[in-house]
Amino acid sequence: MTTRLSLMLACGLFGGVGGEDAARKDYARFEGVWSFALVEVDGKKQPAVPFETHKVIISNNGNFIVVQGQRVTRGSFKLDPSKTPKHFDNTVKDKTTLCIYELDGDTYKICGSFRGNERPITFESKPGSGLVSQVLRREKQDVKAALIEVGRQELAGTWQAVSYALDGKTASDEDMKRIKLVIDASGKATALRDGKVFIASTTTIDPTKAPVQIDMTYTEGDSKGRTALGIYKIEDDVLTICRNATDKPRPTEFASKPGSGHTLMTYKREKAPK
Repeated sequence: MTTRLSLMLACGLFGGVGGEDAARKDYARFEGVWSFALVEVDGKKQPAVPFETHKVIISNNGNFIVVQGQRVTRGSFKLDPSKTPKHFDNTVKDKTTLCIYELDGDTYKICGSFRGNERPITFESKPGSGLVSQVLRREKQDVKAALIEVGRQELAGTWQAVSYALDGKTASDEDMKRIKLVIDASGKATALRDGKVFIASTTTIDPTKAPVQIDMTYTEGDSKGRTALGIYKIEDDVLTICRNATDKPRPTEFASKPGSGHTLMTYKREKAPK
């Protein structure tokens, strides 16, 4: 599926100039978790997809996440409800698609082009039109619960250590080659050195925070039974975690400065063999 088509499988919004009150109202109405009721591409109806693995999550900060199986796409868009039909500009990774939308209670329609930069004037996707037209329905799943579910999905896997710094002092590349981090679907994290466990923890995440928060309660190692507060991000299959010593305040940035007590770690996701 093309990047531009992926842009269409999403919805989030910001208040636009000239229609701020209407935008705020639509913003509040859009927040939630939505399923794909109908998707048509170039006039062709697409197969139905299960809500459990395919959904759109719209947060109260105007950002959205589209889940398509194992694929997760993030973005945002700028709303202009003063137009007829209503406009929104949908942006993912600096690429913007010009769309239209119609919101009616717990159902909304969106339509945009995956080929060019022209905004549609109707919601009808005809053969050869290059349009994607969708109908989405609100589901009862809580936004925070849905975001945690996605966060767990993205964290799960085996990660090869790339860099490590404590109080600004870094470990060698050779040391990093010996370290792997394994995280399962429930959030259990196990650190291995030469294949042997040296630290393990359960984790709690809060994707509604910026940066995303992670709490690590150690179940093995010198800090067993204690909790370290941290933040994390995943970009292009690179996981970055910054945490403080146990029982210390949470870091607010991804940095390890001398005297900070902060540990900054990066890992590269290991690809599963095909």
